[in-house]
Amino acid sequence: MAANGAGYGACALVAELDRIARGEGYSRKVLVARNPGEGRELLAQVALRGTSWAGFELRTLGTLAAEIVRLGGHLGGRTVADAFEVQALVEQAIDEALADGHLLPYPELVERVGLREAVRRSVAALRMGGVRAAALAGRAASPKIAGAVLGRYEELLAWEGMADGASVLKAAAAAVRRDSASLSRARRVLLLPCICNRGLPGSFARSLIDRGATLLAADPVEGLPAPAGIHWRSAGAKVAGSWLHRPDAYRGTTGPIELFAASSVTDELRGVLRRAMAKGRRWDEVEIVATDPIVYGSALHAVAEAMGIPVTYATGLAVERTRPGRVAAAYFRWVESDFHEARIRALIEANDIRPPPPGDDIPGARLARSLRRLRIGWGRDRYLGRIEHALARISAMRPRSDESEEELAGRRERRREELCALRSLIAPVLAATPAVEGRTSAAKVATGVGALLRHLAPGTDTDDTARGRLARHLERIEATLHRVTDYAAAAATVQGFLRLSIPTPRDEGMAPWGSAPGHLYLTDVDHGGATGRPYTAIVGMDAGRLPGSSREDPLLPDGDRCRLGAEALPLATQDAAERRFRFAQLVARLRGELSMSYTRWDPSQARHLAPAPEMLQALRLREGDPSLSFEELQRSLGASESRLPRAETAADLDEADLWLRLLAAPDGTMLDGGSAVARAQPRLARGRAAHDARRRDTASVHTGFLAPPTPGEPFRDFSEWTFSATSLGNLGTCPRRFLLGSVLGASPPDDPVFDPDRWLNALQRGTLLHEVYERTLAVARERGVEIGDNAFPALALAQVDRAVASAIRRVPTPSALVRELEIEALRDDVRSFVDMVRSRPPSWTRLEMSFGGPDDPLTIDVAGTPARVRGVVDRIDEGEDGEVRVVDYKTGRSSGYDTAGGPFDGGRRLQGYVYVEAVRGELGRRPDAMEYHFPTRRGENHVESIAAYRLHRGATLVATLLEGARRGRFPATDTPADCRYCDFGVVCAVRTDRWGNVSCRHADWTKRNLGSLPELDSLRRVRNVP
Repeated sequence: MAANGAGYGACALVAELDRIARGEGYSRKVLVARNPGEGRELLAQVALRGTSWAGFELRTLGTLAAEIVRLGGHLGGRTVADAFEVQALVEQAIDEALADGHLLPYPELVERVGLREAVRRSVAALRMGGVRAAALAGRAASPKIAGAVLGRYEELLAWEGMADGASVLKAAAAAVRRDSASLSRARRVLLLPCICNRGLPGSFARSLIDRGATLLAADPVEGLPAPAGIHWRSAGAKVAGSWLHRPDAYRGTTGPIELFAASSVTDELRGVLRRAMAKGRRWDEVEIVATDPIVYGSALHAVAEAMGIPVTYATGLAVERTRPGRVAAAYFRWVESDFHEARIRALIEANDIRPPPPGDDIPGARLARSLRRLRIGWGRDRYLGRIEHALARISAMRPRSDESEEELAGRRERRREELCALRSLIAPVLAATPAVEGRTSAAKVATGVGALLRHLAPGTDTDDTARGRLARHLERIEATLHRVTDYAAAAATVQGFLRLSIPTPRDEGMAPWGSAPGHLYLTDVDHGGATGRPYTAIVGMDAGRLPGSSREDPLLPDGDRCRLGAEALPLATQDAAERRFRFAQLVARLRGELSMSYTRWDPSQARHLAPAPEMLQALRLREGDPSLSFEELQRSLGASESRLPRAETAADLDEADLWLRLLAAPDGTMLDGGSAVARAQPRLARGRAAHDARRRDTASVHTGFLAPPTPGEPFRDFSEWTFSATSLGNLGTCPRRFLLGSVLGASPPDDPVFDPDRWLNALQRGTLLHEVYERTLAVARERGVEIGDNAFPALALAQVDRAVASAIRRVPTPSALVRELEIEALRDDVRSFVDMVRSRPPSWTRLEMSFGGPDDPLTIDVAGTPARVRGVVDRIDEGEDGEVRVVDYKTGRSSGYDTAGGPFDGGRRLQGYVYVEAVRGELGRRPDAMEYHFPTRRGENHVESIAAYRLHRGATLVATLLEGARRGRFPATDTPADCRYCDFGVVCAVRTDRWGNVSCRHADWTKRNLGSLPELDSLRRVRNVP
């Protein structure tokens, strides 16, 4: 914002620093700033004005205090503790102080991270406020906790011979007051305004001023009193920005101030970049000041990286935006999900982590596929066991069709290499990871994180910086934080220390980092406005972020702070006032063009946001009208900045902006660009045509009617196919399902799916029970145990235990409780089976009779046409009268198998016909009945028997279905309920509402046209079979 609207000039601080540099030459001058970044940027402006800043030495209150006590030996032999050592001492103090349960009404909270963090914050505030434990004696209940911990912490500091930051500031202030020689090496000490004037930092700053340090003058802030908690001195000249909070008293003209609102954080940043381009600004002439640098920094990184815009971040880039940060975060998610295989597989597939040599050259996608085939699911104990099991079975791998011995040997060797690489990658990480169920320490958790980070793949310079900083933090955690607690608390402690900000481009030291030539610059309110760049954009100016919420410390509320002395500990309202004043001084020292903006919608909370009062003040200052209201501000802001660029902003960031601008009509409506897209993207055009075709009531390839490869020939010759009863049932239920699964060979992912309430899915449970039923009868006959014997139930339950042991190795369990509950339910179903066979003793002749295998094909006659079939019959019973019954076990409910739908249920149930014909082919005689047995508690031991003569129309049904398939007709079912448990429900966009109603657009199309389209005659005839 230009002074009086004319020229861009320099702010008061830069002008005064320039005057000092010119007048005092190269003499030693110590410049004390709130943070190093602010000081560096101000001195860089001095250099850009042609004055050398040689002789200036940049310090903060903390670094200057540390230098004074180090050179003067004022700590009495004590060593300065770093953040990790301080935390270790505070944790120990908390444990010892809270050992007395009377201090904490809820002892179960002692290990909770939230409570301990609150205590640490309170102790830190008391220490920096210069408050001793004795001062808290006799206070209210809440500070008793903080006071007890503070007292023990002070004792531990003395016992360990350590000094924390508060001790250093206190000793430095005393040293300066005793002897000004502490500052004799410097001709001058200069303090930038807004230096802290509260507690021990304020005491040290006042000691410097008392000994001759100069507090520099800043641009004035009108309308707001300077808070008592900061040192402040203002210059005489006032620019437009100084009057932000007193627009009624300003008589000059303002520089360019632009206000706008956006629909999202990303759109807000894109709006800033569009305006900068429209103004012809280079990226290194633009400074973005964010009220929330974490949210806006991550969003800017995503936008700028996609467009190749170089950016420096004053407060750094969140470490999660780097590869090491992603891997560290994924490690905790992996452990917290009970080591779910999908978590670590994603890292391997993305090449974020690599195994050590010699497996480091195996592509990540190939390793991820190998890991997925192991079907680990979750559970730390499953990884190495499954890998070793797979290694032992390599020699049993069979050759594929047309695969030579040499090719088989190569495939086996590749599989061995993959498994060994996975073992070398995962085994060290599992070994270093502490048990989640027991008690551990932050040091041990850090060891586990470090074990995974050692497998990081090479990355960018920023990745290397992040890797080094994470490694240093992990090393300090391993060296200092040995307190034993539960895993969740230890992991939270480590995660807290790993929430780092990383400089980009690569830089040294700690945040804030400076701007760089050729780079856009993102900073925050505390560090902004110091670069002197001609275009400044302040983003995130909603009422929630500026000035921000004012929350009292739950352990040191404002009432207790008042009793301890407001000059030592700030109140919540004072914090808010100081934030507001710092923002005002930021605006006051800006020169050049200024924009302010905010986002109108917060998607994380699904609520509208209001603009900060400072935006209204900026509008009043710009318009020279102090009576303007928030309603007039909203009208001035107009439509929200969105993905669609505004017509008045004549700049396009990328191809998307250009395309969207071309689609905008002069009246604000959108033009139809579909034709242009279709010409440029032929595949999208074909997809759009398919979408339109599916909505028309005509048979086409998009609704399941496929043309034959050669005109006049069948779509597919099925004479050489071997059909299972299931595949024929799929063909009768939904020809589209048969097309996807049997013709195209698609199959759903076979990954274990974590369900906290279920171990075995319906298919796995049914398979296990089938195995138990078969073995129970077979072993009983082999051992001579009669069904009525007392030993029979025990024998059956022993088969359950055997099958469960195998299932535990194959299928991961969500928890021991769920597994035990399901095992008991399985045992109960087997007891039901025992009751059923005792009530209807079977005279079985065959169990698990397989038919139609590759070496023994079985052909049945289907209305004069031979068809190969395969399958497994659960049981064949033969009575004393010679009657043969085919028995098939069903482990679900008996509903749907009654006689209401007929023996075929409109072509959906062909298993009975296929099994009866298969048994006739195997035994040489036609069975008398097909029986469905439901030997479970849910099935209530129900038996549904169908006389074999009622299945004679099955041949016509199968022939009709195969004729439709031969002609390439694969429509969807006409009943959406058939889609409820379909494997391809995702492909067909099947939806189930909250009441259990199923909908499918493909089924709706068939239902709508079943009675009218001739192409649906095969399905129509099948559905009409009684």
